[in-house]
Amino acid sequence: MALATNIQKRPGRSSYYVRVGVPLKLQPILKRDEIWKSLRTSDPKLARDRAGPVIASFRAQFAGLEQRRDPSPADIQAAVWSHYETELARDSRTRAALPTDAEIQEAKSNLAADIEAGRVSWSADPLVQLNTTIDLIVMKDAAKLDQERRATQLAVLRKHLAAGETALIEWKADEVIQSERLLIDKGSPAYRDLCQRLQRAQIQVLERAAERDAGNWTGVPSDAIVVPADPTQGKRIAAPGETLMELYDKFKAERIGDARPDTWDQNRKIVKLFAEFVGEASHVSVITRKGVRNWKQELARWPVKAADSKAFEGMSFRKVIEANETVKKPTISQKSINKYLAALGSFAKWLLQNEYIEADVMSGQYLSIDKRRKNRFPFTEQQLQTVFNSPLFATCLGDGAESKPGNAAIRDWRYWLPFIAIYSGARLGELCQLLTADVYQLHGLWVFHISDLGDDEKSTKTEGSKRVVPVHSRLIELGFIDYHAGVVARGGQRLFPETVRDKRGYFGEASKFFNGYFKAVGVKADSRVNFHSFRHNVADAFRAAGYLDEQHGVLLGHTKASTTGRYGVLPEGPLRDRVTMIEAIEFRLS
Repeated sequence: MALATNIQKRPGRSSYYVRVGVPLKLQPILKRDEIWKSLRTSDPKLARDRAGPVIASFRAQFAGLEQRRDPSPADIQAAVWSHYETELARDSRTRAALPTDAEIQEAKSNLAADIEAGRVSWSADPLVQLNTTIDLIVMKDAAKLDQERRATQLAVLRKHLAAGETALIEWKADEVIQSERLLIDKGSPAYRDLCQRLQRAQIQVLERAAERDAGNWTGVPSDAIVVPADPTQGKRIAAPGETLMELYDKFKAERIGDARPDTWDQNRKIVKLFAEFVGEASHVSVITRKGVRNWKQELARWPVKAADSKAFEGMSFRKVIEANETVKKPTISQKSINKYLAALGSFAKWLLQNEYIEADVMSGQYLSIDKRRKNRFPFTEQQLQTVFNSPLFATCLGDGAESKPGNAAIRDWRYWLPFIAIYSGARLGELCQLLTADVYQLHGLWVFHISDLGDDEKSTKTEGSKRVVPVHSRLIELGFIDYHAGVVARGGQRLFPETVRDKRGYFGEASKFFNGYFKAVGVKADSRVNFHSFRHNVADAFRAAGYLDEQHGVLLGHTKASTTGRYGVLPEGPLRDRVTMIEAIEFRLS
């Protein structure tokens, strides 16, 4: 049996070995140019089977090593400050868990009652007495024992620091090197320097803890190296319950009705990025105009969908930006930067109103975006012809092959949503969430009622997006009313029950399907056209028919909120005017 050249027997050995070359850039680190690994078999077939996983394992190790990098001064400084913040926060949690005098007294009373009732043994034997009261003794002396432990640790750390000993802090240095993928060899001068800096940070933590023992919580690091890596980070540490994210959760609890659950989730993730930038344990006073400004500037380097990328998994805000210098993912748009600023802005407004901060930190921070510049474009006439003459709108091969000709006639949401969009201008989410009750006759005319009524999960972009839109005659010709009647006859409440929300509350699968379909039929080359392009086509159709934007805005949901939009009640005359406007939408779709 012929074996690959990297599976060989070494001289004088009966077992086969796998031979793996070390990448050139890693040879100085591993101090070798190839690695030999025994496969523990003399059977060539078995050797070949075992070689694959071994080679894959080495390649994975090489990939991990190749991601390691030389530490920058900012990396070391960030590690020192992070350790200081983390350990000081741990001290806060420990203190919060200590038993109070009331709890100790209650435990003492309970123990006395248990002894008297015979539920707990008691005698003149000192060992019995100690065993019975040990838990109470530990509770009573918990604070004192913790102080003594910290005092001992502080004395030993100072002694070790003076002597150049690093054993007590090496666990943290190893953790930093691993998590930040730093090229620092254990035992090297760089390693010892990192350890000593971390020791100094730990000493500062213990000194702050001793101050807290005396009731002083205002202390700041006295060691010049224990400072944030960035001057915008605060040196004051938040009191328990008042870290930035804890305050954000208080803000959310008070204003929970202001937004949908998925919006709160997304905004919290955004604010956490800001907290990572300025220091999660920092005092709220770190939220300054300068801090927001610097974060905004860094957002210009923030990669698109960073949270979904394995390349950035487990990294902090700053580390993601540094890593993207190598990964080179595209960065978020100016519109997205403003979205991030808005998430922080609503929080900052609440902080100002509740006197946690003293100034408006968001005024003038938002980017000025040219609203005349279009990011999405309407489909061209040829593209519309291509879409609506494609197999999905005639007959196709079926599920998963909608873009290929066949004998299957699909007449569910995949068929109806594009037709309704091109003859109404409604948004994809507005259509996907429609209930059968949202389609009805008003003054003898069929209408869509786009609103948030009838289902807790329904929503509209704005209050002005709630509106009554007549059903275009072309949709009736295509059989939409029959489709609606069929869903009603089956007892369905949702008009398109197959469209479901994702974990963010959006109809992401529907959007993904249409983007894929448009690409499959040759009308989507980039992000400039998607399902939303139908809405632009409708706006252009209104303009072509002679209507001003102010006139057709009521049908696209661009006007202020009205009673009509909320309750779907419209006098016959105005409804007829809307029908005339809707019927002006005309496309050459065969």
